[in-house]
Amino acid sequence: KDVLVPVSVEGIAGKGVISYEFDLRYDPSVLQPVGDAADVKGTTSRALSVVTNASEPGLLRVVVYGAYPIDEDGVLLNLRFTAVGAAGSASLLTFERIMFNEGDATVSVANGRVTIGN
Repeated sequence: KDVLVPVSVEGIAGKGVISYEFDLRYDPSVLQPVGDAADVKGTTSRALSVVTNASEPGLLRVVVYGAYPIDEDGVLLNLRFTAVGAAGSASLLTFERIMFNEGDATVSVANGRVTIGN
């Protein structure tokens, strides 16, 4: 019942990005974030620290920061959820308020969708 959602990024290498944050909307009747809902191990953000807040159902807030800039494109971080919905139920994943380096970079976002299988 664990759901891993990789969040990828393109065009970030060499831009000096040392922090980013975003809010992610999801359907809490389908998905619930796990305790450490964001994981940067093995990702382009591996040298950064991450903090999450899931206190409001349906909203996951993520902040990532550090001293070393992201030096490559690829998976930015992995979001971890538990499937709580019935088989066949689905949740849109909608990014809101995404910002790199306090708003220095222009950002284009593609939202996602998770469907619970059997």
